[in-house]
Amino acid sequence: MQAPLNFGPAEQTTDQRREIANRALAVTVEEANHAKAELMALYDRYIAGEVDLYAISIHVGEATRQRLFELLNDE
Repeated sequence: MQAPLNFGPAEQTTDQRREIANRALAVTVEEANHAKAELMALYDRYIAGEVDLYAISIHVGEATRQRLFELLNDE
């Protein structure tokens, strides 16, 4: 049995929900771009020998973390 939907006062119409979804998407994209820049800086530091893969792994999701550590075992 599916739980009933629970929309707040600012989510009653399709247009309201569309506006919220658009703003949420913009926030998500902005965060992803910031995270990407931060991650790229960490990769540069890794190449320079300033940080290890563990330092990078704490900034990524579990699936990516596993794939990073698999790279060490591929050699």
